[in-house]
Amino acid sequence: MEYLEALGQTLREIRVDAGLKREDCSRALSREYLASVERGRQSISIAKFRSLCDCLGVTPSIVLFTVEARLASLSLGDYQTKQSGELDEYLKTGRLRSEFSAGAIQGVRGKRAENNRNAIQKLQSEGLSKIEVSRKLGVGTTTVDRYWLKTNVTPDAN
Repeated sequence: MEYLEALGQTLREIRVDAGLKREDCSRALSREYLASVERGRQSISIAKFRSLCDCLGVTPSIVLFTVEARLASLSLGDYQTKQSGELDEYLKTGRLRSEFSAGAIQGVRGKRAENNRNAIQKLQSEGLSKIEVSRKLGVGTTTVDRYWLKTNVTPDAN
């Protein structure tokens, strides 16, 4: 079973169990669009998915949890046990946090750029030339030029 098909079936079951017709969810999605999503023929944006879940009175995470359990061919209880272990591991290693990570906001390129800047300026302060810094760090001379601290040049006063 494909993900979209499992998602559609799960959404349909929740809607029917709630006693709602497709028309009752028209604030979130048109009747035709919802029918297509429920058949697994149409993908749904996160914003529309969240709006539909609000209409159905269920959180998006519970819907996705159910879909994932079905795709893994596990009961919800077994899947919960498996996910609980994985979540504990992610929390223990710091890969998931309740608050935003400054490093993640900066991104991989931002971290690398900061590391390059620090290394270039350290080697510059040790008296190495731009070419030596470039070779030692394995970066291009353009990168070295970008982070090389410029010395203040004062014009001659006559």
